[in-house]
Amino acid sequence: MRNLVGWGLALVGLAACTPAISQPNSFPTTNTTTLAAKVEGQAVDDVKEQAEPLPAACESESTLKNTKLCVVPRTFAKKLCSGIYPEIALSMFSKGQPWTRLWLAGDVDAWNASGGLTHRAKLSFDEEVVVLAKHGAASSGGIVMTGSGASYDVLRFDGTCVSVMEGELTTSRPPAPKPAYVPWSRLEEPTRHALLASSKVKDKHSAFEKACNVGDKKACDKAERAFTQSVHEHVRSGASLPEPSRRP
Repeated sequence: MRNLVGWGLALVGLAACTPAISQPNSFPTTNTTTLAAKVEGQAVDDVKEQAEPLPAACESESTLKNTKLCVVPRTFAKKLCSGIYPEIALSMFSKGQPWTRLWLAGDVDAWNASGGLTHRAKLSFDEEVVVLAKHGAASSGGIVMTGSGASYDVLRFDGTCVSVMEGELTTSRPPAPKPAYVPWSRLEEPTRHALLASSKVKDKHSAFEKACNVGDKKACDKAERAFTQSVHEHVRSGASLPEPSRRP
């Protein structure tokens, strides 16, 4: 009997000295969501640090109808036309930029190769574009062009690139240059905020939203044209815009 009691006391003592085993859910855990966010944030910072600065000077000067053209480096133009960069377009259309601007001599069906998908794009008479590159006669970016003369890759106000023929462009500035529609939903938040700092742009944007919410397509289209024109004029007059984070 004494032996049994002794063994019992020994077992009790052993249990008291043994550390308690934690349950599985009591182990400290690593917040993988936070860690992933940090890693992703670091990756974004690395990309920003590695992003090349936007061109600021003419790479070369060619001519169109005896007018010298100031264009970006050909490598940059190729990257720019591989995607859609509306913020870059706003930057290149801004006041004080050296890039040559030309205008459409009439309504044109042009090749749009932005984003790697080739399709037709309609450009209107007097639309303003920025020249990116000049190509030899009859071809542009591997696309066979109709007509004679050189072809040009140009940047539209919406951030897309198109290829047009020499005879479809004019160096004579129209009284009221037209822009391609602003892809408002695609613009980065800081850019939208900076544009809405203009009272005129803000008023036209409010009118645009109001007209489209009513469901009147004709009124909506008219309000969108007025809004786009206000953005175009604001940018051309020297709007202060943040540096684009999305770059070619």
